[in-house]
Amino acid sequence: MKHTLLFLLIFSAGSVFAQLSVTSSAEAEHYVYVQNRLLYVEKEISIDQKDPGSKAGVYLRNNAGLLQGETDFNKNTGTGKLSVYQRGRSSAFDYNYWSLPVAVRNTEQRVVDYIFAPKDVLNSDKASLISDLNGTSNPLQISNRWLYAFSGTGYSNWQYLGNQFDLLPGEGFSMKGVNGINLGMIKSEAINPGNAQLYDFRGIPNNGLIEIPIKKDQILLIGNPYPSLFDLDRFLLENKATTGIAYFWDSKAEVNSHYLSDYVGGYGTYSPGLRQYAPPIFRNESGAELFRGAEVNRSPSPIGQGFMVIGKQDGILRFTNSHRIYKGDDQIPIFKNTQEQGSTTLTLKITFNSLHEKNLILGFDDRSTELVDHGMDAKSMEQKSNDIFWDLNDINYVINVQPKIDEKLIPLLLQLKENTEVEFSISDLQNFDPDRVFIYDAVQNLYFGIRSGSLSLSLPAGHYKNRFYLSFIENLPEEQEENSEEIDESESNEEQQNTDEGSTEDSNSQDPETEDLKVFDSKPPRVLLNSIEIFQNNKQEQLEIKLFYDSWITQVSMYDLQGKQVYQQVLQNREKEFLYPTGNLSNAIYIVKVKTHDQIEISKKIRISN
Repeated sequence: MKHTLLFLLIFSAGSVFAQLSVTSSAEAEHYVYVQNRLLYVEKEISIDQKDPGSKAGVYLRNNAGLLQGETDFNKNTGTGKLSVYQRGRSSAFDYNYWSLPVAVRNTEQRVVDYIFAPKDVLNSDKASLISDLNGTSNPLQISNRWLYAFSGTGYSNWQYLGNQFDLLPGEGFSMKGVNGINLGMIKSEAINPGNAQLYDFRGIPNNGLIEIPIKKDQILLIGNPYPSLFDLDRFLLENKATTGIAYFWDSKAEVNSHYLSDYVGGYGTYSPGLRQYAPPIFRNESGAELFRGAEVNRSPSPIGQGFMVIGKQDGILRFTNSHRIYKGDDQIPIFKNTQEQGSTTLTLKITFNSLHEKNLILGFDDRSTELVDHGMDAKSMEQKSNDIFWDLNDINYVINVQPKIDEKLIPLLLQLKENTEVEFSISDLQNFDPDRVFIYDAVQNLYFGIRSGSLSLSLPAGHYKNRFYLSFIENLPEEQEENSEEIDESESNEEQQNTDEGSTEDSNSQDPETEDLKVFDSKPPRVLLNSIEIFQNNKQEQLEIKLFYDSWITQVSMYDLQGKQVYQQVLQNREKEFLYPTGNLSNAIYIVKVKTHDQIEISKKIRISN
């Protein structure tokens, strides 16, 4: 005889209990079924079942969540199980990083003791563990070849789990997906339509304070340990023993190989202080395929989500029930949910030899400093032979959060193992619309504008520190823009000399009552006085080139992307400004090359849209 103890879908929008006990016997089978609702239990949960193999004592379905009151340890008990679904996002050749939402018992230490194969909304079969390279969906067979934990500083620190699955709550693990499909339907969704297996996690729910030791510079694979959404922002910001940054594995799904050299993927980086996720952009070792990771909303983290953290100092990681949250219809049921855009950021894109690409995020926050800020600035997890980073205290960073200051020089660290064509451009601006963005070359003492288009430089192999910087001007007054277009060589030299010598003439001699007019009478900031601007003005249908330093243009060339020259002109009259009508050219991307009298050669991509 079957009895439903509670059917929360009908009775309440959210149910609250001081304690919850669910007991089944040979005479009566009881269970709690929660669909699209919050189940809150202040104290412990007890689940005892006569036959826990097929039925569970508590079901969380369709955006349901379980929250519990604060406690120092997991007081949930019983021989029975809670059941909660999560859908993977990988084939048999690719990894997801997981963390169990249920506790591992001493008597059951295989991953398939906790991962089941759904049959219908209530019933599931136990999955099988196999030693083949590829798992299968129907029946659900998980390959033990790819079950690993990670704790250390390098690739050799992956720890094989196989059949011995004795992880502590909060520890994460890697697991490859399965081949095949399973078109059995649960709530109008296929169990596995292909590379998206639905797993049923079953066991006594994790609860309360969970602690994991961490050491300085140690990398740990951990994850959401609870059967609920996880406030990743709060967790990272509160755990000061870490750098406050989370790293997520992401990879291209169509690579059907188990060889490491064939993988196309990398680690995305999440900064909770900036609330920004930088997905990986990665090529495999042969350089044949480019992978761009998904833009994903990383906080809150879904049930079962695994990720990596880095130790900032020796200490303890602490997970608590205060990190558990419920968002109703906004629950995140899958690992890859589109990222919301709310931060103030500039994303600098750097391309090496038109092959490998790197994105560096510059964020702006009034709470940040010029030093490394916990939970904001993010170290790089990887380094390629040709690579670039933000330079913070001689350490490689991919996310740099700074106060927003015009004309500030923000250092880049560039490493090249061979002669390389390096291209700089702006790939994204969020809540930020600067008038000018520059790459500053300290060796040449020149600013190259990249607000539109891109800058290409041919550079020999080497370690470039204290040479390249990013700078910007957010709001250049219109009068200054006009002056910057009209300034000549003598004015540039005079302005730099007056600034260096601390001259008090002109602007400093104004009457105090007209002090607020100074900005409109002043010449352009120094960042514009030694810069090169190459700009495609599509509104005026013309290419505009301007030099704001002591040199002049000697040659201008233009090429299409196939390398065919479409225009070239040699200039003889020491011109610092050059305009070329582009209305007769086809809409496309072109490469403009400019040579100057002082032997500077630069290339920039422009897009013509007539």
